[in-house]
Amino acid sequence: MAKKTSPTALSPDEIELLFESIALDHLFIETLVTQHSDRLDFHDVSVWGVKSALQAAFDAGLRAAGGAPNQAVHRVRKVHPGNGSTVALQA
Repeated sequence: MAKKTSPTALSPDEIELLFESIALDHLFIETLVTQHSDRLDFHDVSVWGVKSALQAAFDAGLRAAGGAPNQAVHRVRKVHPGNGSTVALQA
């Protein structure tokens, strides 16, 4: 039997922004957009940075499931070429 999934309270744009926020805040990766350059697409990260990023993702999952109080994330997505919209995330 297929496992039922519950809908998330975040839109796909907000989820992407959350991913970008975690990558920047914990791994110091400025964009998750493929740049087609090894120098820009591959990063050396510390194990404590990975652990911190995983904890942030876990905490975001708890908040989405209603298991922890909501915390505001104050980050605005950079406007990428060809993408005229800017999205703010309030998680």
